[in-house]
Amino acid sequence: MGDAGPPTPPPVLAQGHSALNTVEAQDAPPLREVKVLVTGFGPFKSFLINPSWLIASALPDELPPPTSFSASYPSKAAYKVRLILHPSAIRVSYSTVSEIVPELVRLHDPDFIMHIGMAGGRDCYSLETRAHRDGYRIKDVDNCDGYLCGECRWKREGVPDVLYTGWDEGDVLRRWEQGVEESLRRKGFLGPATTAVSNDAGEKKEDGAEQATGTGTGFVWGRHVDPNANASVTERRAEENRKKAAVKLSRDAGRFLCEYALYESLSRRWVEAQKVVEEGQRQRQDLNRSVHPWPQATLASERLGKVAFLHVPGWTGVEDINRGVMIAEEAIRALVSSWEDGFRRDGNESGSGMVGKVGFTDQTSEGKGGQ
Repeated sequence: MGDAGPPTPPPVLAQGHSALNTVEAQDAPPLREVKVLVTGFGPFKSFLINPSWLIASALPDELPPPTSFSASYPSKAAYKVRLILHPSAIRVSYSTVSEIVPELVRLHDPDFIMHIGMAGGRDCYSLETRAHRDGYRIKDVDNCDGYLCGECRWKREGVPDVLYTGWDEGDVLRRWEQGVEESLRRKGFLGPATTAVSNDAGEKKEDGAEQATGTGTGFVWGRHVDPNANASVTERRAEENRKKAAVKLSRDAGRFLCEYALYESLSRRWVEAQKVVEEGQRQRQDLNRSVHPWPQATLASERLGKVAFLHVPGWTGVEDINRGVMIAEEAIRALVSSWEDGFRRDGNESGSGMVGKVGFTDQTSEGKGGQ
């Protein structure tokens, strides 16, 4: 007779344990949902394919909360990130952006707004940190500039000439860099820095030749599959993948549609916050006493500056888009988790800890092309 294995619980006990798990699952509160509106741009100039839209349209519907920073930065509550993708690429037109962005915000009421655009003059992925009100003179696909539909309107509304994102630059960059590095390795874009091989005598040595590692080719447009960890890529290619996944911050979004879209979203949040402040002042005057802020006021204040713009390079290869999708996911995770953990920009400063010069790209968003 062979080993019968570990004893199994009686059916009644097993059934009771299963029922208990079911009850516990039912009693568990649902995860709080953080909504992120995501947009990408369409063709412009000589760029018939815009990688920003390829990346945006390939993002999943949901992102689980990050785990890397949970020990150091305990979030106030469990949450999941729901991505709301505008179903089509936004036309590279000032008037289109000014019409669509406010309508999308009104329709979806997102917690965060993330625009994605192309910067042909950069070889890194960059999160923009500020946007200007004036100076949009580059003509769009309709051969129009941004003066009438943007600058004039914003001046009438009293919006400041420069608006900053509200998230903590230093904290977001640290989270983003760590998340990208982990995802590159996990999804097969990177191999070991050195690969030890054995000779016929069984002695280990460093092989000077390029060694095969995994590759991040697990994405097919429209669906996500597990990365092919057995696909061959040399060490040189792995290092290239690391270089092509560099992430930076930027203070110059280019004074074209990308910066225009960022300012449009920042200005909508600024105008909303100003309205509730004015309404609160009116109520206090009417009642001649202090009043507690109502939910709309708290929400508008909390969402002030919860906007981001991700500039992506002009690369359109399959592996480039795979990498771009992963980097965009990590950017969203970093932004949301940093905000949820209470980090904020301090005035016009970067936030907790100064971001060194190396943290910012000095490449323009133009070069070979930029929005």
